[in-house]
Amino acid sequence: MTTRSLLCGLVAGAAVLALAGCSAADRAVMFAPECPEGPSARPAQRELPPGTAWAFGAPYDAPAGDFGEGPVPGLTGVVSVADSGHTVVAVRSDGTVWSYGTNVDGSLGHGSRERVYEAEPRQVTGIGPAHAVYGGGATFYVVLRDGSVMAWGSDRFLVGGGKREGHDGVTVPERVQRAEDVVSMGPNLPNAFALRSDGRVLGWGINLTDVLGERDGTRIGTVPGVSGVVDVASAGGAVVAVKADGTVCAWGNNAHGLLAVEPTGGQSARPVHVRGLENVVQVAGGSDVAYALDRHGAVWAWGRGVSGALGDGDTSDHVSAKPVRVTGLPGIRRISASRFTGYAIDTDGGLWAWGSGTAALAGHPGTSKGAARPVRIPLPAPALDVSGHHAIVEAHTR
Repeated sequence: MTTRSLLCGLVAGAAVLALAGCSAADRAVMFAPECPEGPSARPAQRELPPGTAWAFGAPYDAPAGDFGEGPVPGLTGVVSVADSGHTVVAVRSDGTVWSYGTNVDGSLGHGSRERVYEAEPRQVTGIGPAHAVYGGGATFYVVLRDGSVMAWGSDRFLVGGGKREGHDGVTVPERVQRAEDVVSMGPNLPNAFALRSDGRVLGWGINLTDVLGERDGTRIGTVPGVSGVVDVASAGGAVVAVKADGTVCAWGNNAHGLLAVEPTGGQSARPVHVRGLENVVQVAGGSDVAYALDRHGAVWAWGRGVSGALGDGDTSDHVSAKPVRVTGLPGIRRISASRFTGYAIDTDGGLWAWGSGTAALAGHPGTSKGAARPVRIPLPAPALDVSGHHAIVEAHTR
C-alpha cells in the first residue's frame, strides 16, 4: 500500500478526510465495493482445433517486399499464436514452438540478441510439449501441457519471475520458477499474471500501481483478495478478472477508469467489483483499455478510448469508467486485444476489429487511422483465434 493510501485509510470516515491529501478519486476507489465472494472454479487449459497461421500485416521492421498478408510459410497445425508486433511465436498441435520476425534482444528464442529479421519460422528448441503462448512486449511465455511456464525475450526480470538479475535479454527458453498448475496467462509490461487451475491468480514484476496486491517485492506470488477466477487479463495499469459466476473484478490504477469507479483516478490493491457487467465468460486487455465478452455474445469495453479503442464511435482520447457495449457486432464467441485495438471473432468465424490502425486492416491501405466502430477484417477462412496482426484460421485455406 502506498503512503498516501495508508494515510487515507487511517483517517477514512473522519471529517478531516479531505485534509489528509485524499482526492475525491482516492476516496471513491477506497470505498468501491470489494470483489464479491463467489463459487470456486477449476479452470482448465482451453483446447483449440489446429489451423493455419494467417498474417494480415507484416511484422515491424520487415524488409520491403516481404509478404504482408497470407499464410505464414510452415505454420500449419497451429493452436496458439502471440504477435508482439516485431516477433511472432506459434504453438503447433504437436507441442512444438516456432518463431519468426524481428529479434528484439532475444525475442526469437534462438540464442542470439542480435537484431535480425527472420522471414521463415524456425523451431524454438529446448521447450515443450507446449500448450499455448502469450506475449508481453518482446517477452514471450509458453504454458506447457503440464502447467509449468517457460519464457524468454527482452525482459530478464520478468522471465526470472521478478528476480532482479540484470537487464539483458534472455535468448533461450527458461523455466519461470514457482509458476505451476497454470492454465492461461495475461502478461503485459512491466508485470505478468498467470491463472492457476485452482482459480487463483499469480503475479510478478513491478508493483507501481498495486497490481500485485498489498505486498512488497517483485517476486512471483498469489494476488490476494480474488479467487474463483476463470480468465484474467492485464490492461496496462490495472488487471481484470472474470469469476466463475460471471462477475468481473479489477485492481490497480483507476486513472483511465479501469476499476469502473468515478471520478477516475486513484488506485487499489484490493480487487473491486466492476459494476455493470454480468454473465461474463472472457476478458481481454489492451493499453489502459479492457474488454469483456458475456455469454449472450455481447462485447463490452471500458477505460481509455483513444483511436476508437472503446468502439463507441469516438476516436478522441477520452475515458469511460462505465462498461459500454460495442455495437455493430454479430454474436461473438471470442475476444482479444492489442494495445489500442479490440478484436472479436463471431460465431461464424468472422473477424472484427476496432481502434488503432483498423481502417487499413479493413481494406483501406495508406491510412493509419482507427475505426471508431467495428469493421470486418477479410480472411480466407473462419478465424479460430487472433493476436496482433496474426490469426489462426481453419485449415482449408487457399
